[in-house]
Amino acid sequence: MHDSSDNGHGDPVLTAFTCALIASTRVLYVVGTELSAASGLATWRDDPVIVWRFYGERLLKSLASQPNAAHHALAALATWHPGWLTINQNVDGLLEQTAHPMSTLLGIHGSLTAVRCTVCKYVVDVRTPHDLPFLLALSDDNDQERSIGVSHLPRCPECGNLLRPGVVWFGERLAAGAPDSVDEWMSEAPVDLVIAIGTSLEVYPAAEWVSTARAEGASLLVIDIDKDNKLARELDNNDWIFKGDAAIIMPEMFWSVERTGKRNVAKIVTKTDQQNIPTVDTNTPEKRAVYEQHSYMMKRRHD
Repeated sequence: MHDSSDNGHGDPVLTAFTCALIASTRVLYVVGTELSAASGLATWRDDPVIVWRFYGERLLKSLASQPNAAHHALAALATWHPGWLTINQNVDGLLEQTAHPMSTLLGIHGSLTAVRCTVCKYVVDVRTPHDLPFLLALSDDNDQERSIGVSHLPRCPECGNLLRPGVVWFGERLAAGAPDSVDEWMSEAPVDLVIAIGTSLEVYPAAEWVSTARAEGASLLVIDIDKDNKLARELDNNDWIFKGDAAIIMPEMFWSVERTGKRNVAKIVTKTDQQNIPTVDTNTPEKRAVYEQHSYMMKRRHD
């Protein structure tokens, strides 16, 4: 097992991994909650009020959050690599706000912002609290316990039944077509490399996809801030573990690929502002794109 712990640009383990990444033709990327931790989102069942309070608060936080450096670095790498598939287990919608190609981004657990009816097919795409007035009541911190009851919960404008968060709960089917899409992609050619960030890989079917890829010869990179990650004990000499904050490690991986000069991965277009971020020049102190996101998140962490 190759072990790296946030050692920066000169880390020989990161450099060696970069060579393995560039040499890989098929990369499976499995995203867990840690990817969004630096954006201020907590990692995550039947009283409808309790359920809606739980998910409503997280939806409010998601709406107020922005993609961090790890999201943007992942988007850049996915844009660069032609054989990339990202399985997104998160429901916060942040990765979808980046330039990650939608054709290679597969959300399997739904989305907090896609609020849907419990009975009919009505769906509302929530982008601001005003799109779901219940959120406005929830955002009022004054005596929430007394002010929010069943009568305040959001209801379908078409049939009058309760609305619910558009996430996949335990025992429910994954997002429509998701398992078939992954199975089809994996059957097209062998996977060379699996990258798992902030996930224990204990939840199926994501865990099964990773196990299948490894059984067929794929190497595994684990990125996790948890120094005692159980996966570390299952890695072999062809695998990697990077211990630390994804908002630091992912940009380092991005820059490491950029420094090889093999391909240009540094142009990112964000959906939020539609601004082209210039190519990173690693020979100057003023790095842009991922660097700017990285610096912003680091400043927030130390404020």
